[in-house]
Amino acid sequence: MANSRRDFMQGTAEKKDRAVSQKAPVRVHACDVLVVGGGIAGMEAALRVVELGKTAIIVDKGVFGHSGTSGMNWGHTYQSMEFSPDDDATIANTIAVMDMVCEGLLNQPYFYHLLKAHKDEKIIQNGLKYGSIPLYNEDGTVLSHNEANPQFPVTHDQGFWPRMMAQWCCRNSNVTEIIDNTYVVDILLSEDGRAAGAVAIDMVDSIPHVFHAKAVIMATGSYCWITGWNGMGAESMAGKENTGDGIGILLRHGIPMADMEQFCGDASQWTPAGVRQTMGNFNFDASQTPKNMIFDKDMVSWEVMLGDEHPMINMGASMRIFYGLRLHGRTTENGGCYIDKASAPVSPRYFRRVEERQKEVLGYDLPQYVEVVPETWDSAGCPRELSDTSETIIPGLFFAGAAPGAVGGMTQIAAQSGGWIAANGAVEIAAKIAAPAVRQEQIDQIIEKAFSYLEKTPKNPIRATKVMRKIQQTYWDRKNGPLKDENKIKQIICELNQILEEDLPRMWTVDKSYRMNCEWRDCFEAENMLYCALGASYAGLLRKESRGFQMRTDYPDPDNSIGLKNTVVQLDENGRWHTDFMAKFDQIIPSSIIAQMVPNDIGLYTFAENKKGEGNGNER
Repeated sequence: MANSRRDFMQGTAEKKDRAVSQKAPVRVHACDVLVVGGGIAGMEAALRVVELGKTAIIVDKGVFGHSGTSGMNWGHTYQSMEFSPDDDATIANTIAVMDMVCEGLLNQPYFYHLLKAHKDEKIIQNGLKYGSIPLYNEDGTVLSHNEANPQFPVTHDQGFWPRMMAQWCCRNSNVTEIIDNTYVVDILLSEDGRAAGAVAIDMVDSIPHVFHAKAVIMATGSYCWITGWNGMGAESMAGKENTGDGIGILLRHGIPMADMEQFCGDASQWTPAGVRQTMGNFNFDASQTPKNMIFDKDMVSWEVMLGDEHPMINMGASMRIFYGLRLHGRTTENGGCYIDKASAPVSPRYFRRVEERQKEVLGYDLPQYVEVVPETWDSAGCPRELSDTSETIIPGLFFAGAAPGAVGGMTQIAAQSGGWIAANGAVEIAAKIAAPAVRQEQIDQIIEKAFSYLEKTPKNPIRATKVMRKIQQTYWDRKNGPLKDENKIKQIICELNQILEEDLPRMWTVDKSYRMNCEWRDCFEAENMLYCALGASYAGLLRKESRGFQMRTDYPDPDNSIGLKNTVVQLDENGRWHTDFMAKFDQIIPSSIIAQMVPNDIGLYTFAENKKGEGNGNER
């Protein structure tokens, strides 16, 4: 792997009258396509760019192959139509099912282009090349846990290993250059408003890097870290790098963002702590979790609560049940439920495998009833306007890794196929234009702002970690999580704006070192977290219903007559927020049809009280 500290492409840019330049000379790089982010989306994008004959540099703020969500070293699942028909009728059926799973929030045209890319991209064959081996049927086709529903061919339930993909990127110049431990603090724009590169800071030795490129792909992952902490640990199974740095940059450049209030979630955190991996375990759409497996604090099963009236639950509905029970005091100490491992499926899914390892290695027997608490695992906010190659409203700026269906997540397809189609679009531009020129003043201003956190000594200083925790506690408090009403959301917005006006200006680093300064990086992270929390809060104020992870106690039910729309938030150059509730992109399956498919009979008050005498009779 070409490393920024061993082999720089170009020399030092001249700087005048700046102490910063004396401390850390600027390094300048040039490439056809700059990829910001080294996760699955970024790696797939960079590999594709090089495959098409152009140069690509990956800039990763963490250790390459180990940062952010990719640092967990798992990808679940392969989602591919590689071995399925790609005619419009089959794709339309798949889109209809995914839109239902996502409670009517799917960006249908964008998802259509992701699915169409599969035949060209060959996700599973690429996975084999990277070192991820799927399971096969006897006839040589890939094993799918969705084979019972041939009209929905997209899901193949397999593992995917990002670190193997990262190793492939490092081999034989498969990616032109990889520069890690380097935080992109802002993108560069040309005089005519085109994406023209980025400015980043090497967090090991404080060297500023300037990247000139013909196109830029933002592949920076989620902003789940704004959801804070529950009684057991982090509220998100995503890594602490998932602070929304790329989303924060897009917001500050005025790009309208859709559905920022939505998250993908599951009941994935088990106690005692560490008894299993946080990989999710509620999957009603595929009938993987029996309803007689889950109980409230009084041991009333979900099977009793749901009865015959609610035969189908999707991810959004399951989260409304969870938080509805919390709202009415029916959850466990940490705001969760109990799971009976004796009723779990016997198939060797994640919790079975982990239990076997613990018993063998640690001698630990998992109790029959285990407390499980909800967590977020991805965020849904992405640019409202995306072309068929994922280009944003800023020419030459692409977004990879969009979760185009909010609550459904679709991490694998959004990451791999999103990176693929963004690369195709970026290469098309790179083949036509010269690198756009950038004013030196723009570069200087970005660098000066980045170094100001080290150099200033404000009155009443506050450390970045404290600011980050204030953002989390404000946006997603420990007791209620996503449960909010209009007054609460307005209060949150007021407090977040106060943090913006009062805390960010006095944020600084106690550590003044120019090497390995984690506090300095936290300053960048805190600012981006704040903009993401504000965007999500303004979006939440627009949606007057409960859908997905949007839990409005004053509007406790989903309402398909008004809810099949996108919340859209935008920040203008004067720092003012603009919001709108806009029609969803439903050119393939009309919203009137989707409304008939999306369940809207489970709200926050549906299971407010126990049904007398209908516990399971078991005592813990």
